[in-house]
Amino acid sequence: MAPVKSKSVTIPDNLEYDTDLFVVPGCYREDIKSVIIPAGMIHDRIKQLATEIHAKIGDEPLMILCVLKGSYRFFTALVDELTAVRYNCKTSLLVDFIRAKSYENTETTGKLELIGLSSLNELKGQNVLIVDDIVDSGLTMSRLIFTIKDLGAKQVWTSLLLSKRVPRKVEVDENFVAFNIPDKFIVGYGLDFNQRFRDMNHICVMSDKGIEKYKNAGKLF
Repeated sequence: MAPVKSKSVTIPDNLEYDTDLFVVPGCYREDIKSVIIPAGMIHDRIKQLATEIHAKIGDEPLMILCVLKGSYRFFTALVDELTAVRYNCKTSLLVDFIRAKSYENTETTGKLELIGLSSLNELKGQNVLIVDDIVDSGLTMSRLIFTIKDLGAKQVWTSLLLSKRVPRKVEVDENFVAFNIPDKFIVGYGLDFNQRFRDMNHICVMSDKGIEKYKNAGKLF
C-alpha cells in the first residue's frame, strides 16, 4: 500500500480557553491553567478519524493495539467509531492491549519488550494499527514500529491522539493524527501527570502550581 499522508487539526500556539467555560472537576481546578481541546471537539474529531482510517485501510482484517496507559480513552472511542463505519465489512476487527518496555542500553532502532500479548505470534501476518496518545521525541514509537514489524506484521499504521510540535529525535510515520498541538505541558483525556488527570474529559494545560504540586508526588502504581 502507498504511504498514508497524515492530516490533523492544528491547535494554534496561542489558543487557550478559560477553565470557567467548561466543566472541570473541582479537585483539579487550581492545577489547570486552561483548556486547549474541549471534550466535544475530541469526540467529533475521533469520529472523523475513524472514517479516514476506514477509507484508507478498507475491508481488510485489522488488529488494533492500544498502548497503555495513556491511550485507553482514545482507543475505546476510536474502536467504537471504527465498528460503526465498518458495519458492512466482511473481515474481522481484533483488539489487544500492550505496554512497551525498553531494554536497557537499547539504541534508537532497538526493540521493545511488549507486555500484554498472550503470544507474540499473534502479530505475525497481521495488519496492525498502533493506537497511542502522543508522539513527541519519536523514540518510543520508532522502537515500537520496529519491534512489531520484526515480529512479522504484514502492515503497520499509527493512529495518534496528539502530535506535539517539537523536534523529533527520530522521525516516525504518523499516519492518522487527531490533533497537532504546541509544546505545552498537557494532561486529560487519558494523559496523566503522576497518574492524575486521566479522568478529565478535556485536554488541558497544567498550571505552574499544579506542576509544582504533583511533580514529587510519585506514582500511585
